[in-house]
Amino acid sequence: MAAEVDDRSIRYQIIPEEAISPQLDRQLVAYLSEIFPEWRDVFAKRRAWHDAPPVWTTLATEKSPKDKSALPAIVGHVGVVERTISTCWNWRYRVASFQGVSVAPAFRRLGIGRKLLDLSLREAKRRNYPFAILFCKEPMVPYYTSLGWRLPEDSMIMWRDRKLPIPMRSNCPMYRQLEDLTFPEGPIDVHNPLPPK
Repeated sequence: MAAEVDDRSIRYQIIPEEAISPQLDRQLVAYLSEIFPEWRDVFAKRRAWHDAPPVWTTLATEKSPKDKSALPAIVGHVGVVERTISTCWNWRYRVASFQGVSVAPAFRRLGIGRKLLDLSLREAKRRNYPFAILFCKEPMVPYYTSLGWRLPEDSMIMWRDRKLPIPMRSNCPMYRQLEDLTFPEGPIDVHNPLPPK
């Protein structure tokens, strides 16, 4: 079931992946393809980066669509994927990996992105993730830093498997601590979640 928080004209929802209807999935693909045109070929296959679908999506939508028969327009998005980070000491942590963090151009500078990130972080904490991570482009680093995100001291590399690092178009990894646990030092490898035991 989706959790909702209403603002004046924007509705914020945390929607588990299994609750996303085919119609909403198509709408999300169209929105993400418009915001991230360089990823259209990925979205043509599935709404997931690097073979990991979201665990949940935090959405901002207009409350009152002009076309009453249509879904409300998406104005902001955060997809949250479960990933595993590992260190050179072989410590492993489940992390909430934020992807597709975006606000539609006409709705920027209204605090929507900040609210989406805050709701996503609270949900990640509720689900007992010790850390949240994201990869952003360099011009966005000051924005995320102002919201409490930090650049790691060392490298953070996304891997498809141990022999194939994924070339990241967003080259600045950042993290947030969600518990009283210090973010690991040294190089960090980011993987899709560990398979169930």
